Amino acid sequence: MNRNTLLVVDDVEVNRAILRALFENNYNILEAENGEQALLLLNQYKDSIAALLLDIIMPVKNGYEVMSDMNRTRLLKNIPVIIITSEDTIESEVRAFDLGASDIVMKPFEPHVVKRRVQNAIELNLHREHLEELVELQSVKLRESRDVLMDALSSVVEHRSVESGQHILRIRMFTKILLENIMHSYPEYDLSERTINIIASASALHDIGKISIPDAILNKPGPLTAEEFSIMKTHSEKGCEILSGLDRMDDKEYLRYAYRICRYHHERWDGKGYPDGLKGDSIPICAQAVGIADAYDALTTDRVYKKAFSPAKAYTMILNGECGVFSPKLLECFKSSREKFVRLTHSYADGHSPKADLRKAPALPQFRQTEEQDTQQYGQMKYAAMLRCADSTVMEVDLSTGIYHLVYIASEDFEPLRSGGNYKEALKNFTEKSVHTEDQGIVAGSSDNYIHDFVENGLLKHTLKYRVLHRATGDYLWYEAVTLRINIQAPHSHRILIVWKRLESPPIQAAQSERSSGITEIQNLMVGILQCVNDRWFTIIDANQGFFNLSGYSRTDLNDELQGHYLNIIHPDDRAEVIARFHEKLLLGIPIELEYRILARDGRIIWILDKCQLSVSGDGKEYINCVLTDMTQVKQAQEDLRLTMERHQIILDQTNDIIFEWDIGSDMISYSSNWEKKFGYKPDSEGSLSRIPNASHLFPEDVPSFLALMESIRNGVPYRELEIRIANSAGHYVWCRVRATTQFDRNRNPIKAVGVILDIDAEKRKTQELTAKAERDALTGLYNKSTGRHKIQKLLEERGGSEQASMMIIDLDNFKQINDSYGHMFGDAVLTEISSQLQRLFRTGDVIVRIGGDEFLVYMCSFADDQVLHARAQRVVDAFHNVLKDELQDYHLSCSIGISCCPDDGSDYQTLFHACDQALYHAKQQGKDQYALYDRTVMSGGFIRNSDQLPAAGTRIESDDSLNLVTYSIIQQAFQVLYEARNQEAAINSILEMVGQKCNVSRVYIIEDTNDGTFCNNTFEWCNKGIKSEIANLQNVDYSKFMDGNCRYCDLFNENGVFFCPDVATLPPKLYNMFHKQGIHSLLQCAIRNDGRFTGYVGFDDCKDKRIWTQAQIDALIFISELLSTFLLKMRAQNRAVAMAENLQMVLDNQNSWIYVIDPDTYALKYINAKTYAIAPSARLGMPCYKAFFDRNTPCRICPVRDIRININQTMEVYNPVLKVWSMADASYIRWESQDACLLSCHDITPYKE
Repeated sequence: MNRNTLLVVDDVEVNRAILRALFENNYNILEAENGEQALLLLNQYKDSIAALLLDIIMPVKNGYEVMSDMNRTRLLKNIPVIIITSEDTIESEVRAFDLGASDIVMKPFEPHVVKRRVQNAIELNLHREHLEELVELQSVKLRESRDVLMDALSSVVEHRSVESGQHILRIRMFTKILLENIMHSYPEYDLSERTINIIASASALHDIGKISIPDAILNKPGPLTAEEFSIMKTHSEKGCEILSGLDRMDDKEYLRYAYRICRYHHERWDGKGYPDGLKGDSIPICAQAVGIADAYDALTTDRVYKKAFSPAKAYTMILNGECGVFSPKLLECFKSSREKFVRLTHSYADGHSPKADLRKAPALPQFRQTEEQDTQQYGQMKYAAMLRCADSTVMEVDLSTGIYHLVYIASEDFEPLRSGGNYKEALKNFTEKSVHTEDQGIVAGSSDNYIHDFVENGLLKHTLKYRVLHRATGDYLWYEAVTLRINIQAPHSHRILIVWKRLESPPIQAAQSERSSGITEIQNLMVGILQCVNDRWFTIIDANQGFFNLSGYSRTDLNDELQGHYLNIIHPDDRAEVIARFHEKLLLGIPIELEYRILARDGRIIWILDKCQLSVSGDGKEYINCVLTDMTQVKQAQEDLRLTMERHQIILDQTNDIIFEWDIGSDMISYSSNWEKKFGYKPDSEGSLSRIPNASHLFPEDVPSFLALMESIRNGVPYRELEIRIANSAGHYVWCRVRATTQFDRNRNPIKAVGVILDIDAEKRKTQELTAKAERDALTGLYNKSTGRHKIQKLLEERGGSEQASMMIIDLDNFKQINDSYGHMFGDAVLTEISSQLQRLFRTGDVIVRIGGDEFLVYMCSFADDQVLHARAQRVVDAFHNVLKDELQDYHLSCSIGISCCPDDGSDYQTLFHACDQALYHAKQQGKDQYALYDRTVMSGGFIRNSDQLPAAGTRIESDDSLNLVTYSIIQQAFQVLYEARNQEAAINSILEMVGQKCNVSRVYIIEDTNDGTFCNNTFEWCNKGIKSEIANLQNVDYSKFMDGNCRYCDLFNENGVFFCPDVATLPPKLYNMFHKQGIHSLLQCAIRNDGRFTGYVGFDDCKDKRIWTQAQIDALIFISELLSTFLLKMRAQNRAVAMAENLQMVLDNQNSWIYVIDPDTYALKYINAKTYAIAPSARLGMPCYKAFFDRNTPCRICPVRDIRININQTMEVYNPVLKVWSMADASYIRWESQDACLLSCHDITPYKE
């Protein structure tokens, strides 16, 4: 599990920004501005969050409530919480620690102290998790040792009882199988894999008490006397006494289960067990499961007092209560586990299992719902069928095995059903003893027939009526015996229910003609009418002439070719659905309607609307009466419409953008499937306006802007656009552009917003990166002068009226001497180290600027009092004394600082800068190496320096002034060229020429990769005078030709995307030969990346000298290359967009529909596809559609475009008397060239009309 994310929760944006800047280089940062949003992100990213930095005082939910919820959901166990708050009372600290906080940091805080304390909390949590893993491993080893000892103890019992054999091993496996089924079927028992393993292991001790039973009783070959049985029953309590003596064992849970199993496994559901006579669920579930397993094993193995029964016989005996009454729920699980029980009975019979198995039971196949019918679902289906015949005698039968289960006996008249080893024997005994002699032939003769129908023909129901002996009076009562298939979805299933329900009066025999339902009287209707048996083939009993006309079959054909099976006429692809729908609805006794296809005799496919209902005739069989209507033409029209919509959807799916629709009234947003593909989770849809402010995946700073967009849509603004950040499943914020268009009802009230969410992350981050480079000083990484001034001015404008701020100018003393003595390179190192010191000394929210060679400016956003200001300034002075102290040796580095305060010394940038400058001048006059606060009475007048002026002579040293001026000139000119460019390719060539001339290189060029990255092409090139062009030779170049082994060309570039080689002769032979042919001596190449993928490079070659580039020059060329690559990628994207538009034009022109776009207000044509031009060649853009196509001077009275803004989509049939065609006109409201428009797609339906 990779925990690489910090969640920062604070309602103050500045605090989040400080913490973000502190940790963003080491962790991915997620942010939340209230407790509700924090909990949403915690649940989404719980596996990747390393720590939670939590404020206490917040809206919606405070920090205490967040920790309480984390305790409830057990998140606090794995995620350490560091409280960062200004609440410094003892009560708040105690409460935070009581709720589970790992540490508390008070505001204001020292950034690096916070960083260390957070890291400590994370490391402690990782160490704790490691210790827990070690403890768990040790526990597993201890449990394994315990199992060995318990098996050894259990073996003592086995060796005393000669019948037991491998009884203990089988009990363990049977118990585990049964409990796994119970766990999946009945969650209310709260079983888990761990609990099941403990119970299965503890079951080995269920008969441990038999060690105290005398051998004469334990191994007696015949039945026990009442006195002996009383002694035998004491083994449960004796076993508990033995287990109580093991209380020194550490595993108390194991002992608790072993005790319960040992004492209660002979208890029974009806309270007739021993030793305590417990009843129902008061018997522990572990003991109930072991009780069934023990009874089954006792029945299926040889004992001294009996021979083994077959598994089928054992099942029948247990299900019918011959071994005592067990829980109905457990019996259902027992039935579902039958195959596994039988398999293990044979595999682990006495003498067949290796001794190793006695120590540890083998791994059992997991209970899978795909292999066996889910027990609970199976039970629900069975009892749903039983409810149709309430208060009746019910017997469940498995026809494949003969096992039967008397689920419920409503009267003692049916007691004979209890006798018999299988259902046939039981039914035979019942017929002979209880059925009237006149009806016995009906029962015996028909039972085999209808059972055959159930097995072979897939019948769902069959009914017989006969008389049964009422034992109390000696009279015979009429009963209806209904046979039902339990799983109606599986016609090959052999499980049935037989339900006997008493009839209040003797049955009335129905006429056989009842079955025909009068079909012969409606032969000549146009619709098809037929009657089928409700079996697996829907065997046709009768049909009218309309059916034969519809299908093309004669009565003879129907029997000879289709065997009278209606299922064979139904299209093969629709058969499963038709069967499922029949079984789902018809059995409820309600009429249903189905749409499906049939195959006519001549091969035609005909769409049918089938209205059908189930009925039962006098012979006890179920019949389906159907009315069939041909709806092929309707379906064809629907299919044409579907294909049109699908074509439009395909066009939409060509983009990776996310389409959304917001229903303003219900506040529901629906998104296209691309959301889950893009962000990796399902979006929230309900209550958007209420949920987004408190809990969403939006970046907190973007929430107000997004809410403002939604509010403007609600107020009727037609179109809005916004850029926001959305967190993906990895916890990274992705920049997106949201475009939303409002839809209105008839009264111009906004009802919906439809829009698109575009991924602009790569583009946005590239722009931010370029902006950051333009804002920063190339040497130190601090803000440059213009950017610093802009940021400070903004902070001054936003400053609260009572808030104090300060400005410092820091100037190095005698820095020119260091430059002169050690050189500019060393001077650069000193300036770089000083900038690092300043960033450590000041807060993240403070603004640090390099305003000259050796001069810096710092703006402190706020400070508590002058004492803090004095202390901070002195720390700066002291820190400079230690900068590169060992390297400087004879020189003592120091600085002078001038300080001004806001609002005392001014409230605007220029005034504060002037005051700082005066204070700096005063510090220099007083002997340097010190700081001075501006004092108007002492420092006013004298030397005045404007903030835009250069500093006094001798105080500012640039590390490479000429290079910076050249770089600035190139960047300025490049931006100007790109801004004014009309021809994009000419603009790129112009920039290449300008860079080549300014930097005096031989060749500047751009190489672009093919889509698969295996080949490259030289697309742009500039050559200096006397340098041969290579662009023609560098087309479709295979990278593998000059790379060795598995090396790729992109591997030559470092982490900054630079490949610099001052001497190509040092390169591998293949690379050297390639560059040598081009006359290259040295080169510098900067990578072009698109979404992080290498797609080419910008190259700078020197064909005259082995050139050494300085780091500053390399940084400048990287910046220029990134500028070119950004522009180039944008140009390529535009070219692809143009190509896609051309492809879309071709797609539309090749559609077999008349497609055009019009203005919904003026009806003026905005677009016409090729087919429309072909039928109306006089039509022109700008011409009203009613003039172009109908030769009218006024709009058509009936038109699908009317009220299109309200209806959004509208379809109608339209006849054009000029063109003499019928068309199905589909109108859709769209945006065309940023304006409202209507797209019409007209399909020719003239053949259908004729």
